[in-house]
Amino acid sequence: MKPVVASALVLALLMPLSARAQVSPDVWRTFVQNVDTGSELTVRLQDGTRFRATLVGVRDDGALLQPKTRLAVPVQLVPYADIASIERRQQGGVGAARAAAIGIAAGAGTFFLMLFITLAVVAD
Repeated sequence: MKPVVASALVLALLMPLSARAQVSPDVWRTFVQNVDTGSELTVRLQDGTRFRATLVGVRDDGALLQPKTRLAVPVQLVPYADIASIERRQQGGVGAARAAAIGIAAGAGTFFLMLFITLAVVAD
């Protein structure tokens, strides 16, 4: 009885690893066609490989991706059937409008600080 229970337990634990949800390649084709060229993506392949890439182009048989690596690599054609998941990376950091506002605020603050220092020196 113990070997049967142990075998059932092992099979139950291994089942989720082998029963991954398979997404149709047409889903990834449609997704990539709706993403702007030049967008940064996080791609996970069926073999478990994960990488960041820039979308260069879309073809009928796969997506043209430029992997983000330390050393430059050529553009790669990734077949839709090899893709397990694609996520669009959110751009972080400071945008142009925020950077301009920070610069204006810093400049105005410096101007008024110098004005108050000059008034304090003249008033004495």
